[in-house]
Amino acid sequence: MAVAGVMGVQSQGALACPKHLAGYNQDTNRFGVGPDWDTVDVHIDKRVLHELYLPAFKASIQEADAASIMCSYNMLNGFFACENDWLLNTTLRQEWGFQGFVVADWYFSTRSTVGAVMAGLDISMPGGSLEDSYGFPAYYGDLLVKAVDNGTIPASRIDDMVARVWRYMFKLGVVDNSLTGDAESVARTHAHLDLAQKMAEDGSVLLKNDDRTLPLSPQKYSHVAVFGVDGTNQSQVTENHGGFVIDTTMVVQSPLDALKQRASKEGNMTVTYAEAYPGTGEFPTVPSTMFVNDVLNVTYYTTTDFSGPINQTDFVPNITSASYPEELWVSWPQVFSCVYEGTFKANTSGTYHFSLTGQGDAILYINGQVIANMSKANFGNTVQGIADLTAGDEVSLSLNYSMGYSLSTGAYGVTLGLDVGNEARDEEAISLAEKADLSIFFASDRHSEGVDSNIGLSLPGDQDAVISRIAKRSKKTVVILNTNSAILMPWINEVDAVIQSWYGGQQIGLALGRLLFGDISPSGKLPVTFPKTLDDAIKITSDLYLPYEEGLNVGYRWYDEHKVDPLFSFGHGLTYSTFELGNVAVHLTDSTATSGPELVICSTTLTNTGTVPASEVVQLYVSYPEAASEPPKLLKAFSKVHLEAGHSTDVLLQVLMDDLRIWSEQKEDWDFVHGEYSFLVGFSASEIKVEGKMVL
Repeated sequence: MAVAGVMGVQSQGALACPKHLAGYNQDTNRFGVGPDWDTVDVHIDKRVLHELYLPAFKASIQEADAASIMCSYNMLNGFFACENDWLLNTTLRQEWGFQGFVVADWYFSTRSTVGAVMAGLDISMPGGSLEDSYGFPAYYGDLLVKAVDNGTIPASRIDDMVARVWRYMFKLGVVDNSLTGDAESVARTHAHLDLAQKMAEDGSVLLKNDDRTLPLSPQKYSHVAVFGVDGTNQSQVTENHGGFVIDTTMVVQSPLDALKQRASKEGNMTVTYAEAYPGTGEFPTVPSTMFVNDVLNVTYYTTTDFSGPINQTDFVPNITSASYPEELWVSWPQVFSCVYEGTFKANTSGTYHFSLTGQGDAILYINGQVIANMSKANFGNTVQGIADLTAGDEVSLSLNYSMGYSLSTGAYGVTLGLDVGNEARDEEAISLAEKADLSIFFASDRHSEGVDSNIGLSLPGDQDAVISRIAKRSKKTVVILNTNSAILMPWINEVDAVIQSWYGGQQIGLALGRLLFGDISPSGKLPVTFPKTLDDAIKITSDLYLPYEEGLNVGYRWYDEHKVDPLFSFGHGLTYSTFELGNVAVHLTDSTATSGPELVICSTTLTNTGTVPASEVVQLYVSYPEAASEPPKLLKAFSKVHLEAGHSTDVLLQVLMDDLRIWSEQKEDWDFVHGEYSFLVGFSASEIKVEGKMVL
């Protein structure tokens, strides 16, 4: 992917910039908290770096000639990534032969002048002084000039920095060719829409399909009920909930409208809709009338951790980001935290959906229990929590807010919202589920830049409970997951089919319509493993010191190593057809005869044994000799094959001998382990069908 992406960008005369080098695998503590901004220090041994975290960057340079590389915010093995001499000089330039320039990510990546320049950072971003905003000087401004003038940084290094930038600007024609298009150009061409639709179709994964519940047809279902706001125009199609992306992607057609239109064409099928769940967005601000005496007490502190001293106390009618005293709307490094306290009144019995929207850190408590946790949000974010209350209940409510992780001066704060679960909404959903032949529930999470999940892998709010209630009343139930990663599915045995559509983009409605009605067969495969429970997943922490103790056992490798059965394996994905693999043959090419690289070639036969055309992804995993100390098996090749019903074809999967090498920390180089290798061919990491062996 890295090679193809770089080549595609640079074929258009633009400079590609693979990022982030290296070990940048979480947003939690990527900057740290102001005013100190202590970032996470990830510790990864060199073998793991070379075998897992660096190969994509290496390939983008040696195979695609990337013009630039962006270094990351985090520290790597005790050094900031953008002033890590081993990473930027020894590895990037000396070992890989990188001729382009290294650019820092925005704001917090650059932490010094001399250290960063001499370690290999060529461009610091965004330039100018950050002292007024975040307490950072402009390390590459006047300080750089002074360092050159006093001889701390040699002029030859400045020449090298400039040459590295200009080299690719000339090489790719940026200097010689005029720009095409302009900022007002419309990029939504028919070709782009077609590509967006194909990506949504090919990327959606059919996880479960009991008793051929899908595809839909009037012969099987005359009445289909759709639930969940993500089935409407509120569909989570892009990162428009935070970060730097603030424009909503154009949704050509919502999934609900696409289903209605398609059902109308089919005839003898009706599609109806009920909300069932209020969604994952921000709810209306809790009014003062919901609090005893119509007020809350708020205490402001001059630190980010509520440790004092107290700045002031006040009474407020509600909690909004606009309610802070004017003197607190200041720039960094001035910081504050505050605690709201009051008594909340439940007017009706039911499930109360609370939302926290804002930037920074916020935790909502009711009767001392954590209800919602907005953790370390650099930009705007919304999280939700629920509480079941009885009419007449008066419960203690407190909210702790810290602006420490907020990155927008003058725009920090938190707003407390509320949606009271109403009986009519629940009754409408249950009634519709009982009447329909099949129910489709659109579930979603809410993620964006600067936000990691703070509720484990669960769906936000009470979506799990709503899915379960609908499934128990429905004849058949399909769940569509608009989520950005793996989630837990406590209701998996109660539903008949599940499609993982991720954040499917602007054409997701049309794509799901075609997939659900069987115009095309699903062909997507999981790029991650879905665990059965949170205890089955690798444990992570929010500590600033973060050793990657799993080593090489990342993802499916970890499940294999610990013999844990996942809910859905890496590489899993069903189709509307069935496939079989023939025996596998393994042979080694003669590099002297072919004048090419030495290859291991695995050949097998794939047959579509079903009744409809479909695509299958044949996957090749390799099991190493024990002396290699590798995980139980590693994905080394795959091939996506489309076949008509009843047809067969030969499939060749090849692996470079060089790609079977492991990194030797003793030799500080790549090494080949001799012995017997197993070549495992199948349809997922846990669905191996055939095996071949060879001594290499």
